[in-house]
Amino acid sequence: MAVKTTIDKLLRQKEIPKEDTVYFLAKKEVNHFPITAGNFFQIETADKWQGESWPELFFQTKLKEKEEDLTYQELLETEKKIQLRIREMKEEDPKGYGHMVQLRSLRLVKHSIEDALQELRLYYQSEIEQEMKQVYGICNRKLLVYKNTVCLGSFEDLVYQIPSLKKVELSWICRMPLLLRNIESISSAVRKNIPIGLIGGPCLFGLYEIEIVVQHKDGRHFSYDFSSGRHYDRDGQKTYEFADHVAQNAKKIQSIHFINWKRGVTVQEQESLEVLFDVGSVLGAKVAVTIPDISYVKYLSTVIAPLDDGLKKQALKEFRVEAHIIADMYLSRIEELKCRYPDVEVKVLHERDTEACEKFYAGREAFFQNSGLIHRLTAKREKTDAVFDYISMLALPYYFWGTPQVIQIDNLDETDSYRKCRKVHKDAFSLSAILYPEKLCANGEQTIFNAPLEFKGYT
Repeated sequence: MAVKTTIDKLLRQKEIPKEDTVYFLAKKEVNHFPITAGNFFQIETADKWQGESWPELFFQTKLKEKEEDLTYQELLETEKKIQLRIREMKEEDPKGYGHMVQLRSLRLVKHSIEDALQELRLYYQSEIEQEMKQVYGICNRKLLVYKNTVCLGSFEDLVYQIPSLKKVELSWICRMPLLLRNIESISSAVRKNIPIGLIGGPCLFGLYEIEIVVQHKDGRHFSYDFSSGRHYDRDGQKTYEFADHVAQNAKKIQSIHFINWKRGVTVQEQESLEVLFDVGSVLGAKVAVTIPDISYVKYLSTVIAPLDDGLKKQALKEFRVEAHIIADMYLSRIEELKCRYPDVEVKVLHERDTEACEKFYAGREAFFQNSGLIHRLTAKREKTDAVFDYISMLALPYYFWGTPQVIQIDNLDETDSYRKCRKVHKDAFSLSAILYPEKLCANGEQTIFNAPLEFKGYT
């Protein structure tokens, strides 16, 4: 069962009055929308995360307007002149012996002006805060930050900075909270007509959709869920994981087979594709879609490494058949979306597109030459290669087209990959995030990814 929360519940838990937050101005449906996430939210002051919420942007815009006041500008200009004169005097006499009295006097004046500017700024801020309280009822501008990486906001925050996004046709994204980061950069790219690339796409499959059946030479069978790696049953029986089973019983294993229970594309998987095309069309952006069969194959290859070569080869061959059947489901939906959005240039990364894979590996090579860095990205060694892929896949628009602005549009589970991708690629390109909560399944208790087959809601 998923642990659900809402913006309203989070604020109550943290004992923060809603009027002290940016969510006082949010729609009720956004504040009440169920979010499935761990206990990784913290309250921050909005000025630390400027550009991520429209109330804070409103505040900062008003502050800049007030700072255009003649008195403020004259003080600012005087401060600059004094700073320039101090610099000139220090260049003429580095030790300052010849200008000691003048320097002391100038510095006193400079400090006095700085104090006056600070007092004016505080006065302006107080005026704006009073205005926001009277007009909007908001007393402060605190917000919720997830994993110290993305800010909890809404579609309104996006539209405030990027008005063209009003043209987005998908109503579902307008009704839910969004986790945002580096939105000002998108706004700047749109204004300056800087090329934009979007990245996202579905996981290959979720829980209960691929069953791994391990047969021992003595006839015993063991079943595991591929996504979780855990014992395959719905009663919550606790056993060791698939990776541990292989490591401990490699000589006893006779065969490994896969049962594909996935019978379609879920609503969330379909929406994860649609949103890329819709936003891509509105922003005139190029779209990179990931179908991560290559990562799943790498993970499986690492886990079954202790097995005999013939057994490994057969297992990988059989898994690829099922993985490609699933990938074809997505490729078919992508072709349909290409017809609906003919103006969007799209490139799909999947194992059978060797050209895309070659560009992917070549593009990321310069950023992942430090093997020590790669191993610090995950504590689970059997998942190192797969995590390596997930982090670098976010840079696909940069690898494919050299787009200086990349936007990750994905679910909130990709928060860590966003943070790590930014860390690895540093200033090579600007990476922004628009992340959405995972969708609940038909029973309202689990996310679709985690739901049993009867609640997946295939389309």
